[in-house]
Amino acid sequence: MNDKERIIIKKLNKIGVDTRYISLYNNKIYINNLKFSKFSRNKEEKFHKEYPEIEVIRSKIFQKICIKASRTIKNQVKPRDKIYISDDLAPENILLHVLLEPYQRKYGITITSKKDNDTINANPKYLDKFALEYINLMISGNKITNHYEENTIYPLMHVSYQWIIDWINSTDIQHTQPQQENDTAADILNFLEKHIPNVNESIKQSVTYLDDNAIE
Repeated sequence: MNDKERIIIKKLNKIGVDTRYISLYNNKIYINNLKFSKFSRNKEEKFHKEYPEIEVIRSKIFQKICIKASRTIKNQVKPRDKIYISDDLAPENILLHVLLEPYQRKYGITITSKKDNDTINANPKYLDKFALEYINLMISGNKITNHYEENTIYPLMHVSYQWIIDWINSTDIQHTQPQQENDTAADILNFLEKHIPNVNESIKQSVTYLDDNAIE
């Protein structure tokens, strides 16, 4: 966080906004949780008297993503962690930057775009990628299980790619265009999605349950 951002956060705190529940990114404020942030329209008016150029965004899809991801992040992020996030323009990596920004205030973490020996990697792997991995393991006859890298967190593991795309397309943030998955696993998953609601989440939960209750 630079000096200007610190001053903005200080101003928000002064008018009664809980800045643990807002993200300050690219000179815009994204509200993560409207209720917990206490960022009322009245407080927005007070804020805009001093910072009229900073847009305050109340996005329902973004708040939905934040609620879903927070349940994962609180179990994976520790106070004062130094977290590496790629600074490329993939929608999922941009989302990671915005999602984890308030954890600099919640947990005192540091976000960096440079890897070193004491950084923890924020993997942009989202729910659909996990489901595709499980289908590929099944097709190849291998054990269906989770494969997590060391010193790595997965904040988007329960967030669907459609939510990510819906959110990024609702912003003016420059980003790369998503790539379509075209293989047998993707075809199987597309078929299942048409007939089973929330199939990706169901598969993810099932694999996690089997891993947690595996008999050695």
